[in-house]
Amino acid sequence: MAAVSYWDDNEINRIYEKYVDTIYRVCYMLLKSEHEAEDVCQNVFIKLINSDKQFESDEHIKAWLILCAKNESKNLLKHWWRSKKVSVESIAEISVEDKYNDDETLKLVLSLPDRFKIPVYLYYYEGYSTDEIATILKINPSTVRGQLKTGREKLKVMLKDGENNV
Repeated sequence: MAAVSYWDDNEINRIYEKYVDTIYRVCYMLLKSEHEAEDVCQNVFIKLINSDKQFESDEHIKAWLILCAKNESKNLLKHWWRSKKVSVESIAEISVEDKYNDDETLKLVLSLPDRFKIPVYLYYYEGYSTDEIATILKINPSTVRGQLKTGREKLKVMLKDGENNV
């Protein structure tokens, strides 16, 4: 039995074109693998196509896609076969896709621990408020503000260390 799509093709194309880069970056931040991020990004949009959820606005769709990307990425990280993979230290580091290589600050954000990475990215790169981030991540707004504060402090130290190494 074929899956039923509740979406018009033109609407799916519009949503995909508008949000694919954001969803890919969220997946990449968590997975640190281009191929896995692409797979999860694809799965997120397939879930959207198969979803019969009613959305209030484009911002509601974007928030749903980000939450779905976060959850799908975390599910992939918990999968049993990930423990069977070769360690990262034994292979060459895969760099961020070329179009993101120019942004040194983004590279530093990507190197933050996961709990600070997503709130910092959503706040500074996607323009969400702390309340919106809290809703998307299903955590307390004060927790988001604390994670942003700690993330900024860590970035400040990383930036100072980078200046000292120049």
